[in-house]
Amino acid sequence: MNASRLIAIALIVGAVLWIGSSMLPGAEPAPAEETSETTANGADTGSSQAQEPMPSVRAMASRAEDHVEQLIQTGSTEAAVKSDIRAQTSSRIVEIAVEKGARVKKGDVLVRLAADDRPARLEKARALVDQRDLEYDAAKSLAKKDYRSKTGVAESKAALEEARADLKAIEVELAHTTIRAPFDGVVETRPVEMGDLVSIGDAIATVIQPDPMLVVAHVPEHSIGLLHVGQMAHVRLFDGRIRQGVVRYTAIASNNETRTYRVEVELDNADFSIPDGMTAELVIPVGTQKAHKISSSSLTLNDDGELGVRGVEGETVVFYPVTLQGGDRDNVWITGLPDQADLIVVGQDWVKEGTKVTIDRIDHVPTSAKSANADTAAQAQAPEGATSQQNAGN
Repeated sequence: MNASRLIAIALIVGAVLWIGSSMLPGAEPAPAEETSETTANGADTGSSQAQEPMPSVRAMASRAEDHVEQLIQTGSTEAAVKSDIRAQTSSRIVEIAVEKGARVKKGDVLVRLAADDRPARLEKARALVDQRDLEYDAAKSLAKKDYRSKTGVAESKAALEEARADLKAIEVELAHTTIRAPFDGVVETRPVEMGDLVSIGDAIATVIQPDPMLVVAHVPEHSIGLLHVGQMAHVRLFDGRIRQGVVRYTAIASNNETRTYRVEVELDNADFSIPDGMTAELVIPVGTQKAHKISSSSLTLNDDGELGVRGVEGETVVFYPVTLQGGDRDNVWITGLPDQADLIVVGQDWVKEGTKVTIDRIDHVPTSAKSANADTAAQAQAPEGATSQQNAGN
């Protein structure tokens, strides 16, 4: 018998002995069903230990109310009338009658220019008119006696009218040496000084009429249809003052660059207390609709970035997308909710839609809602932390 056969026989015998050893007493494995049951029981025990209590939130009932819709637009004050007074003749300034900031009445003297030779030219023009008038009367008298032709009479009349026109021109020019306020107002600027030489068209002063004062805003095209002349408006000035006004003008043509429409609100400013150019907020009531008034701290975002509030229906958290309709730092008006809803006011940022929660119903939002939300988050996370520590100990 060769060596290869001996090796094969030895391997076969070894395999038979190894298989047969499992049949020996005391070598039986634990039943599979028993092991499975033990594993299942262990899993059930672990699941029972890991079960967490439902998170707790605070909710408050909210009911829709009639809310006045308002168009809110930022604008600025603007004087109803602003006039740049300019020289209408050339001369030297010999008198300045007002200073910047002075109140003036219509017709008050602002600046006087030197008359120079204008009075003498005025007397000469008057004398020439008298002469031409006599010549015209003589021509008419001679024409009646046929000593003067009709053409001669017409020439005399033309000379008289020319003299009168020259007289009128010098009278106007002399009048222009005294520059007066065109209306009641305030001298805003006065760029000239005593002795300055001015020419026709040079700026002398800027006079504004601050009563009434306008608030001018530029309204987007989707809102201009809500406004009309005569509508009441509330104006909140930059310094905090609140005034009532009336819409006096709405543009029918938009600005080609901004696609907005100019709107003017007129304010009473008899005491001149509202300055030109002050920032102002324009609030115009434009209608009424049902809306909920809630604390601004109740607003939140869902996973898609939508603005809304979380509420509860039964014991389940729901998310309501909302639209802001105005408000202030503390409270806001929103639409998009049912007429009645239970809104989560503490803990809304720590629960998700579909989560089962325990509800603590309250009548008002806590003063420090953000702090309360943080406390709720800590309570919601506490059971999870305790379970983790327990599992780690095991």
